[in-house]
Formats: sequence, C-alpha cells, structure tokens
Amino acid sequence: MTLNELIHFYLFNCGNANPLCPSMIEEMNLIKTSYNNGSRSIDDILRECVCNRHGHQYCIPNSAVNSAVIALMKSKYIGKHHKSVPFIKSGSSKINGGNMSFSDFEDLHDFVRYAIGSINGIGPLTVYDTAKRIGHILTYPVYPQEYVYLSAGAMDGAQALLGCSKLKFREPIEKFQPYFGTLSSIFVEDILCIFKDVLKTNTKNTTPGKSACIQAWPYLYSDVIDSNKVKKCLFRKWDEKNVKSI
Repeated sequence: MTLNELIHFYLFNCGNANPLCPSMIEEMNLIKTSYNNGSRSIDDILRECVCNRHGHQYCIPNSAVNSAVIALMKSKYIGKHHKSVPFIKSGSSKINGGNMSFSDFEDLHDFVRYAIGSINGIGPLTVYDTAKRIGHILTYPVYPQEYVYLSAGAMDGAQALLGCSKLKFREPIEKFQPYFGTLSSIFVEDILCIFKDVLKTNTKNTTPGKSACIQAWPYLYSDVIDSNKVKKCLFRKWDEKNVKSI
C-alpha cells in the first residue's frame, strides 16, 4: 500500500469532512449541543472538553481532570487588545457569557496550555484535544489550520515521515503538504498518530517533493506500505475505543 493509498484508505473508512476529523464529529457535536441548550453545567462541559473517558484519555486521573476544570474556570484571557477578561463569567453557563472569541486556534491553544499544561497528569495531547473541543463549541469556532500539532503518537509519525528528530510541538502545515496535499491539520495529525507504527517501518516513503494531494490520486508513490499493518493500526484504535465505551 502506497502513502496515497493509505490516505485514501483512511478517508474511505473514516469519511471526509474537513476541517474536523470524522471520528471526532459525533463526540464534539454532542458537547456543543449540550453547551448550546444549557442542559449541562459549564463545569461539566469543560470536564468533557478536558477528558473523553470513552477514548484515548480514559486513563487521565480524576484529580488531574478536576484540577484542569478548576484552572479553566478561574483563568483569564488576555486578547489582542490586551484586555483581561474571565474565561467563565461568574454565574454564567457560557464561555465569557457567550462572547468569547479567539483570533485563531493558536491563540486558543496557548490559552489552554498556560491554564492547564503544568498540571500533573495533563500532557500536550490533552491540551490539544481540550483546545479542539473548546474551539468547536465557541460562538465563533476556531480549528487548527496553519499548524499541525505534534504530541505523543503524532510526533512519532511525523519524525518517521519527515526523517527529522527535531520537531516543535506545532509545525507549519506547509511542511506536510508535499505528503498530504490539501488535507486539514486535524486530518494530518490524526493520520500521523494512527499510522505511526506503519510510518516507522516504512521510512523510504519520506522522499520529499512527491505530492500526495487528494486531487492527484492515484498512486504517485512507488514506495510500498504494508496494508495489513495499516488495517491493524486503524481498526485497533476503533476496537480499543469501542471496548472502553462498553
């Protein structure tokens, strides 16, 4: 299986709904619906944003989740006009009374990182996922666009794909476009994470300058990726998610 085939295999099995990764849409829309109709308290909404017990965050300690929620509830956001505003206004069920807006996802991610990133048990991946969920429920949603966020498995996949061991926690999307074309940042991060083991054992497919753009299908890559490993990586993730949700 070539890298192009891997990407299409992923899109075929997961769907195609830029900018959100389809596997996240249902979960994030449930949070957004509860947030908009006020059926759950704001601290409960934030707890769900910090930790999805049915996914890969099932092992985060309750103490860490509680500390993160408290930190977010108490945090203040300093916007581009350098005006400090509370993230959650006292007595409100909405983020800053429903008027909170971030200039972009990087702005939101940095806010979340400074608020909860130093809490024991909260790692870079949790910060990223928390920012994604909060970004989705905002009145003016923001999503990763200009950068791909690399933590845990995604970092391993990126290092294998790019043949580079020194990468920042977020790298410009342009660095990955020769391989993923017009795919959104969220898709790229998800593919790098899911297929990290495949990419680690197929380093020959890191040749730069070959486009894996979706419109350029089919088969621009000559380097073969083990299709059995691809299926195991993809469905192992789904199986683990299903087991945890029982």
